[in-house]
Parts: sequence; structure tokens; C-alpha cells
Amino acid sequence: MAHNSTSRISRRRLLQGMGILSLGAMCNSLFPARALAAEQMANNAFLEVSAFLVSRPVGPILGQRYFSALARHDAQFPQKLNSLHTLLQQHTFPHVDDFLAAFSADNADWQTAKTVISAWYTGVVGTGSDLELIAYADALMYLPTRDILVVPTYGGGPFYWAVTQPGKVATTGESA
Repeated sequence: MAHNSTSRISRRRLLQGMGILSLGAMCNSLFPARALAAEQMANNAFLEVSAFLVSRPVGPILGQRYFSALARHDAQFPQKLNSLHTLLQQHTFPHVDDFLAAFSADNADWQTAKTVISAWYTGVVGTGSDLELIAYADALMYLPTRDILVVPTYGGGPFYWAVTQPGKVATTGESA
């Protein structure tokens, strides 16, 4: 008796599918912080504001990391983001350049926008010695050349971290 295998699901496939569904259902209970973070991202409009400011869709995983880091570095960041979001909703600027041209650099919302744009493009949050790397290869500054250049992963070159004299860092090709 011939069985039509194209219309039947094997027991192994059924068990694999059930296992995957069960694992997916357990993820929110295993990682409640992730579920809470996703809810916060939906409520704070960071992704919406970010997508407008960088003129492209942004990912929720990196978005959560940037938002958390920005809030860690500036306790007032959530309030600043709300202010910026409200302003953007009121004016409905067609492009980020129109928003930036409408306000001067001393405007608080303009400064918040600059902070968000800087984070997405450089992959870094913070200033001075308080820098925090959030994304390296996924920083938007590498996007224009991503199809023709490999994102550099070697830092400043061989021995760039080595100190040759007090206060002087070795340059590429110079031994420590």
C-alpha cells in the first residue's frame, strides 16, 4: 500500500513543531525583562522618533539597547524624548532636515535629536571617558559603504593601544 507522503506530516516533524511553539511560548515567562523592554519601547515612541531622525527604519533590538543606554547616561532622557516626540507630532516635518533647519542648536529638542542621531550613526552613547559602545558593525555610519567595504574591526591598527612615551600613543607601524 503506497502512502502519499506529501500530504502527511511525520511524527518527528509534528514533535519538532510542538517543541518550537512551546519554546516560543515560554520565552516571555523565561525572560520577563525582554517582554517589559518591548512594552516600554512601544510606549515611549523611541523607534518612531529614531526612524524619523535617521531617515530609515530602525530595529527594535538595537533600539532597546540605545534607549536603555541613553536613559542610563541621562536620567532626563525619557522626558526629553517625550518632548521631542510631541514637537514632531505637532509640526509633522516632512524630513529631518526640515526639523533641524526650523530650530537652532541651542533648542533642547534639537539637542535631544542630535543625541539620538549621534547614537545611531556612531554606535556609541555618552561623552568623554563615559562612552558606552552599543553597536559597532551595525552603526549607521558604515551603511553607505557596506556593499563595497568591510567594516574595520582592527581598531587603529597594530599596536595602536601601546604607549611609546608617557602621554603618546603608538601610531600604525610604530612599535611600542
